[in-house]
Amino acid sequence: MTPTALLRRMPAAPPVTTPAEDAPRLWTRDSIAPHRARHLVDLPEGTNAELRDALAHCAANGLTLETVEQEDIRLPSLARAAGRLRLLLDEGPGFFVLRGIDLAGLDDEAVGIVAWGIGNYLGRPVRQGLTKDRRLFTVTDAGSANIDPTRIGASSRESRPHTDNGCLEPRPPCAIGLLCVSDALAGGDSWVVSAATIYNETLRLRPDLAPLLQEGFHFLPPHLHTWPAGPNTIVKPILESVPRDGKADEIRVHYARVMVEPGMTLAGTPLTPMQIEALDLLDSLIQRPDLGFSYRLQPGEFLFVNNLVNLHGRGAYADDAEGAGKRRVLKRLWLWRRHVGPGDDPAALDLAELT
Repeated sequence: MTPTALLRRMPAAPPVTTPAEDAPRLWTRDSIAPHRARHLVDLPEGTNAELRDALAHCAANGLTLETVEQEDIRLPSLARAAGRLRLLLDEGPGFFVLRGIDLAGLDDEAVGIVAWGIGNYLGRPVRQGLTKDRRLFTVTDAGSANIDPTRIGASSRESRPHTDNGCLEPRPPCAIGLLCVSDALAGGDSWVVSAATIYNETLRLRPDLAPLLQEGFHFLPPHLHTWPAGPNTIVKPILESVPRDGKADEIRVHYARVMVEPGMTLAGTPLTPMQIEALDLLDSLIQRPDLGFSYRLQPGEFLFVNNLVNLHGRGAYADDAEGAGKRRVLKRLWLWRRHVGPGDDPAALDLAELT
């Protein structure tokens, strides 16, 4: 089976209609509020100096964002904190903001190297395009240059809660990272919400709709995430229950309505009235103010989110109309976990994905 053929694979597991019991994942705005400070993590002392040393090494040897490798960016102070940071993503609510990254005086290339270098300590960066954006993607308003309606990140419009689906790979990113380089004149607050919480709310309000969200849906990949010889759509459930050894099953989510509606139409299976009702309910829940975590990123802050168990989004924003003032710019990473599952081992990857 080829990697692109895996993108067509329909879900094999039957729908689950029992409430999620993974207590650490079942969080809301009010349950997070008393512990909000735990999710705001200061960069370890010494990491900024190590980053500057790494950038000097890159400059002296002509390394760029495309040619730098993990071995070129050594951050022992961050390495000592990596286990704790990974646990913040793998267990519990599954998100944190890493604060205090010094970006002063750095050009765009150097900022990209910093983002990529830090991300390497939390997972393996995954490509975000075949010919461009291979290392990371710049999230900013591209204006009229953005002609792909599925790429909300290249606009200033509201980005409704979604997951990053990584349509070039059989597996989506395990985590995403968003490094704030500069913030908007107004708006653009980030939003994170738990899939397990949303699933239980769906069961509580409309148990008849929950199984529909666990069926296979066709997603239309963004233009830059489409294989030239691959399928026109990729197939995955929106919600699924994944067993974990010794722990409660994990509710995982794959969603972006802007990809699902056109994908289902392109596949010749337009959404049924009941499916539309299920997606409408889902959209209302993932935006409910009492269910999620809101935070406005400041320059030098790096938001990391477990992309398998949470959805993320952001409010609409406004940049300086003159173009010379505030402009929202983020660097986005997609990460696979190295320390959970098959990681980088090609034998383990084939056994996990192709058999």
